[in-house]
Amino acid sequence: MRWSINSSHHYYYYLKICYVILLLFIHQHQILVSSLTLSSSKPKIRALSLDITGTLLATKEPVVDSYYNAAIWSQLPNPPSQSDLKKGFKIAFKERLLESPCFGGVEGISGREWWQTTVSRVLYHAQPDIKYTHEDFDRYFRRVYQHFGSPKGYRVLEDAQHLLTSLETSNNDILLGITSNTPIRHMETVLPMLDIHDHFSWFTCSQEVKHEKPAMEIFDAAFQQAKYWIPDLQIEEVLHIGDSYACDYCGAKRYGFQALFLDRSDNPSVTTYQDWIDAPEYKGKSLDDLKENTITSLSEVVELLL
Repeated sequence: MRWSINSSHHYYYYLKICYVILLLFIHQHQILVSSLTLSSSKPKIRALSLDITGTLLATKEPVVDSYYNAAIWSQLPNPPSQSDLKKGFKIAFKERLLESPCFGGVEGISGREWWQTTVSRVLYHAQPDIKYTHEDFDRYFRRVYQHFGSPKGYRVLEDAQHLLTSLETSNNDILLGITSNTPIRHMETVLPMLDIHDHFSWFTCSQEVKHEKPAMEIFDAAFQQAKYWIPDLQIEEVLHIGDSYACDYCGAKRYGFQALFLDRSDNPSVTTYQDWIDAPEYKGKSLDDLKENTITSLSEVVELLL
């Protein structure tokens, strides 16, 4: 049916439809303007702080598999099963980080010493009735420790590589750095071994700082290192991204950084660690705030920054 604007009835109906369409257009335009205003109200990002484990890297195989394979290779008598090792690792890792925080940094021991005691505790909790000789344990521990310091230990996650490559090739001036609850060995061995260390200008880890995220001190140490490269850098011009809601997102927001929570819950290769840590409060903390600042891939950051 064709409308005839010569008819007063049809003409009135036609104007009413146009009016409704105009109102809808104005409403959508207002929403868009509001969204752009909200986005542009945040300071420009001049420095990007990244977590390591679960954000940039993941183990090439489940940690339990590596522990089990080391037991078989070292011919450990009565080797624990993978299920026993999984139970043992979960208990021992938490125990040791609570007893000796920051991978021995607070206690003043080396990372190797910390892991030596931790791996011994893993075996104990896996099989409490089994005792190993010093020779058997030393042979086993060395194999485990070597594995995670070798190219077989870790891999760069695909979206992390995409982010690093995109930032490098875009000729932007965003400063990249590391802020991580990891041992010093990650900074000095693992990142160079994976050939991604050149992307970063600062390296802040809990073992060295003797404080772990979400503590204010580790974020302040990261900020001070970043300011060496950009002396007039402001706290709110730093964006921190990590896969821990408590440690990375809430910790960074409380300190004053901008932050994004990287939700890796659907990634089977990423394991959540330190899930016992309480999330600190920060100004504006809410479910809506978290929802607005949650991403599932670092590829989303490329679109945000470039």
